[in-house]
Amino acid sequence: SDSDDGGAMNPSDLTDRHITKLVQVLRTVQMFKAPDGSCLSPLGEYNLNLGIRKVLEPEYVATARDKPSAYEGHPFVVECAVSLGGKDAKEGLNVFRFANRIPLLFEAGADVSTRVATNKIKWSSYKMDYKRDKIGVFVSIVSTKIPYKGTGKEYIG
Repeated sequence: SDSDDGGAMNPSDLTDRHITKLVQVLRTVQMFKAPDGSCLSPLGEYNLNLGIRKVLEPEYVATARDKPSAYEGHPFVVECAVSLGGKDAKEGLNVFRFANRIPLLFEAGADVSTRVATNKIKWSSYKMDYKRDKIGVFVSIVSTKIPYKGTGKEYIG
C-alpha cells in the first residue's frame, strides 16, 4: 500500500518522506529504554581528583561526572576535571583526554574535548587567562563503543 495510514509496505518502496515520518514516530515511543550504564567502569570523581592531585599537585581541582547516557544505542559516561597550577603543569591550557581509561596521546587538536576547551569555554568569565595560567582540563569518556574518528583511534569526534 502507498498510504501513510500504517498499511503494510515493502521497505524498498519507502520514500524519504516515509522514512522521516517513521523516525519521528520512533523518537516519541517511550517503550525503548536507554541502555543502562551499570556495565561501565568509570574512574569516579574521587579517584580522578586523587590522581590529578598526586601527579600535578595543583592548587585547585574540581571534578564532575554526568549521569550515564546513550549514543547510537551504546551507554557512555563522561567524567571531567579542571585543575589550576601545579608543580609539573605547563603554562597555558592543557587538555588530557582518556577513552575507557586509556590516554589519547595523538591528534589532540582534532578531538572534540580539545575544541570545546579552546573554543567554547570563556575562561575569562572565570578570571582565568588560558594562555598564561596553568590550566588542566581532564576529560574521560567510558563507553562500550567510543565514537572515534578515523582508523587510528587517536581522537574522538
